[in-house]
Amino acid sequence: MSNWSKQMVSTSDRKLPQISSQIQNIEREILEKEGRSEIELSMKDDIITEESIEDIETGSYKTETGFLSDTNKVLSRWFGIHNGTVNPGTRLTEGTVGGGRTDSVGSITTLSELRKRKKSKDRRLIDKDGTLRIVHHGLKERSSRFLDDIFTTCVDLRWRYIFIGFTSSFLFSWLGFAAVWHLMFWLHGDLEEEHLPDLQEKNGWTPCVYTIHDFSSTFLYSVETQHTIGYGLRGSSHKCPDTIILQCLQSITGVLIQACMAGIVFAKLARPKKRAKTVTFSKMAVISQINGKLRLIFRVANIRNSQLLESHFKAFILGNVVTSEGRTIRHFQTELPLSTQIIEDEDEDEQDYGPIFLPLMVGHTIDSSSPLYEVSPSQLLYSKLEVLVMLEGIVEPSGNTVQARTSYLPREILWGHSFVNCVTYANREGVYLIDHGKVDSVMADETPRMSAKKLESLNSDRKENLSDN
Repeated sequence: MSNWSKQMVSTSDRKLPQISSQIQNIEREILEKEGRSEIELSMKDDIITEESIEDIETGSYKTETGFLSDTNKVLSRWFGIHNGTVNPGTRLTEGTVGGGRTDSVGSITTLSELRKRKKSKDRRLIDKDGTLRIVHHGLKERSSRFLDDIFTTCVDLRWRYIFIGFTSSFLFSWLGFAAVWHLMFWLHGDLEEEHLPDLQEKNGWTPCVYTIHDFSSTFLYSVETQHTIGYGLRGSSHKCPDTIILQCLQSITGVLIQACMAGIVFAKLARPKKRAKTVTFSKMAVISQINGKLRLIFRVANIRNSQLLESHFKAFILGNVVTSEGRTIRHFQTELPLSTQIIEDEDEDEQDYGPIFLPLMVGHTIDSSSPLYEVSPSQLLYSKLEVLVMLEGIVEPSGNTVQARTSYLPREILWGHSFVNCVTYANREGVYLIDHGKVDSVMADETPRMSAKKLESLNSDRKENLSDN
């Protein structure tokens, strides 16, 4: 075991990237001493050109994918190297950890947002803040598909477009009906000079609507009719049956517009998307030995006192898969079983749910059924994979379902580390104190730096030697 892994290191948010850098340097030294790389790559002089959004839309790029050699079935299935714009045979470059929050937390980013965002060296599906890095293209009749689901399309619009639509819907309806009313008055002769309100009593004229002088008074009558204001100045008469029909139509139209706009605004306000901001994941995941088993662990904390009910956790590995027929499936997502409990018996069922009263550690047991079973620390560090993590729960005040998510790249998974305790009990106040500044803090432990398969083999050999003695 390396000397550095025996040192107890407590780190804060500012020191996490330094730990990742130190791990990479130690791994490089180990590989250089061994004089070889633990990952055998297929060197086919593959040409990898960096793909921009414009290149993908125009189809002007060309890539050929390089994969691991077929010396290890688990590695060849899960750690195909071209899951990014890295030439096969090259190593990962160091980058920063995490990223700033955006206004589109928990939603699919738009093309303009991606272009404005600072270019990142990391190729990942989910940002640390939960934003999906996805842009759709090549979809025929996309506009008509969105119009078919007009309510969801309206709810997904930004607030400024909601307010513009809210205002314009009323303005156009007022103006449209005012134009129809004014045309009706003109056809009936109410706008002739001798039939204006000042001369109606003298000439014995009964108009369709009283007190109509010009288009401005017609517009005001349209607004009053649609919203049932009724100031008492303008009112319809029994002389024009057409006004009765038009008045009913405008009243119904006004109610429909108000109902639709109120529903859209309420649905947008009630969306639990922002609730995901108050759920924090640890910036780093760790691999630690617990009860003789290697476990991939991350930590989740809830900032609010209101709880997420029925909290369930899911994790997936995003990578390339080579089937037994030799067919390559790119960007394949395979579920990693998670548990919020420390499993001691292999027959014990995994529990992927649990309350987040206190910061909760969620783990994946690396056993023979795990794709990480034969992966060593060096192989994990230089692999091209992404661990996608999701939390789904019910918001306690509203009853809506919310999803919080993040992801971990290989350099964000610290082998041989464990999380520092971040909960203490305040005796004077009689409450538990959660230090969110320590949620990301980790320290090195005595976890062997070897694959789960090798560790299991060593443990079985020790048991056999003890039984023979």
